[in-house]
Amino acid sequence: MNSLVILMGGALMMCAVIATAAGIARNSKFYRQELTESGSRELALDGLRGMAALMVMAHHAALSNTWLTTGEWGDARNPILQLFGPMGVIIFFMLTGYLFWGKARVANGKMNIVKLWRGRLLRIAPLYMFSLLVILLVATTQTDTGWLALENWKSLLRLLALGALNWHKVGQMDFTVYNAGVTWTLHYEWAFYLMLPFIAWLAPGRKVFGLAVIAYLLVWVGLWYNLNLQGGLYFILGMLCPVLLENPSLRSQFRHPVAACLALSATILLCVLFGSDSFVKGHSASIAGAVFPLLFVAAAGNQFLNILTHPAMRCLGAISFSLYLLHGIVFRLVIHILKVNGLTSLTQLDHWLILIITAIATTLLCAATYRWIEFPFLSISHKKCLQAAGPATETIPN
Repeated sequence: MNSLVILMGGALMMCAVIATAAGIARNSKFYRQELTESGSRELALDGLRGMAALMVMAHHAALSNTWLTTGEWGDARNPILQLFGPMGVIIFFMLTGYLFWGKARVANGKMNIVKLWRGRLLRIAPLYMFSLLVILLVATTQTDTGWLALENWKSLLRLLALGALNWHKVGQMDFTVYNAGVTWTLHYEWAFYLMLPFIAWLAPGRKVFGLAVIAYLLVWVGLWYNLNLQGGLYFILGMLCPVLLENPSLRSQFRHPVAACLALSATILLCVLFGSDSFVKGHSASIAGAVFPLLFVAAAGNQFLNILTHPAMRCLGAISFSLYLLHGIVFRLVIHILKVNGLTSLTQLDHWLILIITAIATTLLCAATYRWIEFPFLSISHKKCLQAAGPATETIPN
């Protein structure tokens, strides 16, 4: 029964966030214009990105609920919400692989390194530094400042690497507890961006299939030697989609509503077969296989009964990076306040009501951070891309 209550709480929180995003999309002049000027964007993927961020958010809301009541972190106490975290992250990775491999194919395997890395720097750095500043301010107010000792300068310096380096403890201070540890994914993202210019020559034709076989074998060899190399598979699954969908006739068939229903059914069935323990045990490749049908059909342009192209979902897609980096900070701050004030014995209804209100406030905050922190630098990056490309525009968005 408790698991069902937690699932209902997570579902209500997701509905509240979607409703908030719908209000933003409808009432904000900036977002109305942003969502109208879609250009050549693949709109279904914008919505899928928003759904991925929402899944991670619901996962961490459930973990925060457990942390408040038991003091433990890591158990959502519901198998669906437990799966939502890794599923959302894997969707992010596969989307990155799909979009950037598509760009490499359009460029005939010749990637401009400066343009790529400059664009990624402008995309990630502003919000990352903002989130880091918030974390440091919160940590300063809630703890002593012993972690600022000079001997910790190396660990502090790692925090400025924009997630390319995994965070280490600074003295006895573990900063990952302040943002639900979400920055670990940036390490894999940066690794992909660093490697992409050097493997882009494989993009033309179907050479990516050979790359996929090699990566798959390396993953199994790594597991034999207790090395987790599965992260690379997530990107490669996304990289396969532009090749698999290069036939326009095949792509149009996967846009049919029946394809959406089949993809969703396949994902649900595979998740049930694999079980939520797959990710915990290190076999997250099985979860990637379960999620792949959703990405594949969405990459074909399937709108999933217009759900993915709804303004609310596309709004969530626009602010997804803000949602991903900031929601853990806000959840942790609110739960800390409840703990300090001895409010750990509230009912589940009260807990989830607080989490839902927190999620709504977080969504509004992220709409503001995208508008005033992310978007100005995205505009700079886009202008530089247009200047470098001349009069032609890119066919696939960042």
